[in-house]
Amino acid sequence: MHRFSRRQFMATALASAVMTSCTQRQKSSQADGRSAAAATRIVALEWVYVEDLLALGLQPVGVTDIQGYNTFVDIEPKLAATVVDVGTRQEPSLEAIAQLEPDLIIGTQLRHDAIYDALSAISPTLLFNPYPDNSLTQLDEMQQTFRAIAQRVERQELGETVLRQMQAAFKTARDRLQLAKSANNGFILGQFNDATPQIRLFTNNAMAVQVLNQIGLKNAWNGQFDRFGFNTVGIEVLPTIEQANFLYIAPDHNTHLKQLQNHPVWQGLQFVQENRFYPIGADTWVFGGPKSVQVLVEKVATALIKR
Repeated sequence: MHRFSRRQFMATALASAVMTSCTQRQKSSQADGRSAAAATRIVALEWVYVEDLLALGLQPVGVTDIQGYNTFVDIEPKLAATVVDVGTRQEPSLEAIAQLEPDLIIGTQLRHDAIYDALSAISPTLLFNPYPDNSLTQLDEMQQTFRAIAQRVERQELGETVLRQMQAAFKTARDRLQLAKSANNGFILGQFNDATPQIRLFTNNAMAVQVLNQIGLKNAWNGQFDRFGFNTVGIEVLPTIEQANFLYIAPDHNTHLKQLQNHPVWQGLQFVQENRFYPIGADTWVFGGPKSVQVLVEKVATALIKR
């Protein structure tokens, strides 16, 4: 395998960027047309596209932040031990990517638009937008992008099978909740992390909320529209939504959650006093693809039915 030196790689990338800066900024769901063959050596710069490839029966050759992916994304099949880590999602290593000689790179407009030309100098590059404006829901965008990737790797039939499995999971969860009469009270979906004592509450434009709508649940949090689908709030907002079932995602032994549970406001909340406070696992990834969606609905249905 040919290895680029840093100087060779940067020179090549710069020259290509100059030539293509105005003509080949391919940032839609379409391939850039430089390779008609199905892609097989693929670098995924965002976890949702790692998941999409795995669902389509393909192990990527390179992935950003493999440790994080393995910590927060709970799907089958798992990422192979042979996959190469190519840096962080925000700042992937161009040299590491080039050394893998991929025939396709997949990333997001949000994180990778600024390095699109350099990525394209290495290989055909697709950048998607998982946070569209109101013309397309996040759930619809996820499915549209999954189909585009399936087409690019020539696995459309398998892609449609995966999406049908997702729809079947919706029906199964919806039927389970109806039978158990566990869809009352509405829900709020919260996420805790170790970086801040505040809580992410997911808004109606979030894919996770749209997924839970599909199984018959209604979001009780009517927060301000946010591009990413969540508001970051403090404990003071919780009394306004205390009638809802609180579904939450948090790392094990989360410090801020433990502190919150000792707060008198928290202890007085209706959903706390009535034990309607449901953990659904730190590895429930709410920004993923069809497989993560199936994990989410299964965990939520099981949590509500067991109450």
